[in-house]
Amino acid sequence: MWFSIALILTAAASNAFASLPTQDQTPLIQENNGNGNADAVRKALTKASIITEVLDDFKPKCFITAFYSKDSGKTHKGAVDLGNTFKPKETKQRPGLSVYCPDSNSTSGLAVALTDPDAKSRDDPKWSEFCHWIYIIATNFHLSSQAPPKTGYHRYVFVVLEGDTTNLTAPEERRHWGTGKVRHGVRDWAGQEGLRVVGANWFVEEDEEQ
Repeated sequence: MWFSIALILTAAASNAFASLPTQDQTPLIQENNGNGNADAVRKALTKASIITEVLDDFKPKCFITAFYSKDSGKTHKGAVDLGNTFKPKETKQRPGLSVYCPDSNSTSGLAVALTDPDAKSRDDPKWSEFCHWIYIIATNFHLSSQAPPKTGYHRYVFVVLEGDTTNLTAPEERRHWGTGKVRHGVRDWAGQEGLRVVGANWFVEEDEEQ
């Protein structure tokens, strides 16, 4: 099943919505390789310590690709691909997104979250995790923020969550996703909201001016 995502942008957690265009993307992970790619993604997430530090162990059933490029989805240029590196200036604009669930004919609901488990930096994660935004697919609910400038090495993790998205509650704060606890975040919020992780992808960024 393919999902086209309309990006919804607000300055903070609120009920004010502003629609942005939906774009079609080409996923990095192709349809005929679903099971093998699920194992490869899980292995990569584990090697990067995203599984254990950010997410509990899971086997992906959905695949997400984010594109930081004007040619979003037309080529692999600017595509987030399991830990590749970007410069801060390359990720200032909103990404194009595609979500692909090869074995699903229906879903109770999907959301995509971007969480930062290395805020302020991986060596000093006092703001971790930091909630950058949440996209609710189809129902169009979104939080948006940018990390403070001149912060250190970061993994930025896109997380696909499945469950009832009709009455989700936004985190009270973006730092620690409102938990008040260092190294807590998206999985706490997902558990609170009855959502389960079904996919993930990430990229790495480091501010050269810090």
